[in-house]
Amino acid sequence: MQSGLSKKVLKDVSRSFYLSLRFLPWGFREPTSLGYLLARASDTIADAGELSIQERKGALTNFRRVILEGGMFEGPEMKSLPPGEVVLMKRIGECLSAMEELPKEQKEAVRKVVSIITEGQAWDLERFGGDGVVSLEADEELRNYTYQVAGCVGEFWTEIGFEVDEGFARRPFAEMNELGQAYGRSLQLINILRDVPEDWENGRCYLPGARSREDLMGQRQRWIAEAREGLEAAELYAEALNGKRMRFGTVLPAMIGRATLDRLESATWAEWHARVKVSRKEIYGMMFRAAKFAL
Repeated sequence: MQSGLSKKVLKDVSRSFYLSLRFLPWGFREPTSLGYLLARASDTIADAGELSIQERKGALTNFRRVILEGGMFEGPEMKSLPPGEVVLMKRIGECLSAMEELPKEQKEAVRKVVSIITEGQAWDLERFGGDGVVSLEADEELRNYTYQVAGCVGEFWTEIGFEVDEGFARRPFAEMNELGQAYGRSLQLINILRDVPEDWENGRCYLPGARSREDLMGQRQRWIAEAREGLEAAELYAEALNGKRMRFGTVLPAMIGRATLDRLESATWAEWHARVKVSRKEIYGMMFRAAKFAL
């Protein structure tokens, strides 16, 4: 299962995650790649713009039920998907079957994290279901959402790590869990910050209280600062890991995140609107630095 899904599907749906995951130890790679693919499938459902909000919420509820109780998922027809997500949705049955074959503790961890993520995605559909531009009102709304769709992934990563290897890290489980949650929230916050102009045009604003472009430019800086704090936790997390491959695979997304924040911090509205991204050449340079970090 792993070679087929990770090489054909995972590479297409997330370049940066695939680069990290391929270097991780086998026992860790299997449940984390499955958890990621199932979460991306739920994300595909939540983002299926040709479906109504109610259709998407219903499909997410059904998907979550299958994750928690077992069975096969029969989702609505979704057109105009990116090629990688087309393959993923065609092979979702294989992902679900592979999850059922995991050891009990790993299977329960996958079920838990995907369940939390789908709850966050359903909340997102409900929260931004109004007319015009809908903005979050409180910082805790954004922090809770970033936990649901990504902070819980840091906890999942930690749980799987200690389950696979008692010597997973030099810090205790509780401390690693907290650092991992901060890391995951930071990565999601970076994704949100990168997509602000597009989301604004689509009637949603994740930056609390923003009512104009000027507000967005001002709010951007304080959330960039919070994302940087999360990346500091990410480096502490990676430093505490035992094993060069684990340190490499864990620190690489944080390096990509820092480079993205550097670009966001100085971007004009036009540059922001054009979507800030890190080039493949730069990522290769980060892979070299991540290897030095790991050693």
